[in-house]
Amino acid sequence: MRLAGFASESIVDGPGVRIVLFFQGCKHHCPSCQNPITWPFDSGTEVTIEQIDKLIQENSANTSGVTLSGGDPFCNLEDSIQVAKLIKNKYKLNLMAFTGYTYEELMDNAKEDPNYIELLKYLDYLVDGRFVLALRSISINNRGSRNQRVIDVKATLKSKDKIVFADRLMDMSFYN
Repeated sequence: MRLAGFASESIVDGPGVRIVLFFQGCKHHCPSCQNPITWPFDSGTEVTIEQIDKLIQENSANTSGVTLSGGDPFCNLEDSIQVAKLIKNKYKLNLMAFTGYTYEELMDNAKEDPNYIELLKYLDYLVDGRFVLALRSISINNRGSRNQRVIDVKATLKSKDKIVFADRLMDMSFYN
């Protein structure tokens, strides 16, 4: 798998202190993206699941969870699923992902490729939607632009009919 990089102690990529894995490769190419270096699928660094395991093991003691970012983890489904399984099965950590796809697009894509659902099943939270510069805001939590949503994935998959938002992750008081 290819990573653009990682952060061992991020406080801006989800609730609490998080390990962040930045997958290499993105199809969305959002104008004014903060990580355009992650767009090419053939760039970044080749890593193994064993190297990811070691990275998480070395940094998990003081972490609240792991965030999959990029690039886009949903543009790297097989690798993202492998990492998600490791995080949830071995480390039992909270798992969050950022994607340029909307939840509805992920569900449509899942009709052709069930791996979209497979990855979602491991996630606790999902920030969905492309970054839109005109909707950019530094006053919102866990998102770059106001169109992006923080979704409680477990509750949403269980409801089957409606998207359940993780309002507490969008509320500043959650972080105080």
